[in-house]
Amino acid sequence: MKEVWRRWKALIAASLVAPILAATLSATLLAMLVFPELIFQVEVSSGVYRDASIHEIATSLVGFALMGLAFGVILGWPAMIIGGVPVHAFLVRIRRTDFLVYALSGALLGTLVMLVYFVGTSGFRDPVSVLTSGPILLSGPLTGLLTAAQFWLIRRPDRILMS
Repeated sequence: MKEVWRRWKALIAASLVAPILAATLSATLLAMLVFPELIFQVEVSSGVYRDASIHEIATSLVGFALMGLAFGVILGWPAMIIGGVPVHAFLVRIRRTDFLVYALSGALLGTLVMLVYFVGTSGFRDPVSVLTSGPILLSGPLTGLLTAAQFWLIRRPDRILMS
């Protein structure tokens, strides 16, 4: 009975922590790659910029991390409940619990979540916005991959089959 409770705690912890941690990390990385001027520069006056201090960079990154955390709660938790946990149960049932299978499944699920999000927010109505949103669309597979990897590290489904 104690072992069963330990497994449930690991599943719950992985399901709650992985999506928000992955979304936070993805948002921070995406901000540095797509909007470096918002992170590494500060506008002094109209059109005049200077390099940001360490404190200013950290403040900007915390802001993007908080946005990622919010997306992890808003999109990540429902995606984990609707898709992630059932995929986990399916993979355990068919005895495919290796890390790579989980990572690829997460990337696929993250892609689906981002496409549903884009359709829901009418991101595909304007063709120009689709072309300029490439990095944002890539955040879905990246976040899904990171979520699945963290889920795997917390839950360790490869050990389920051993016991």
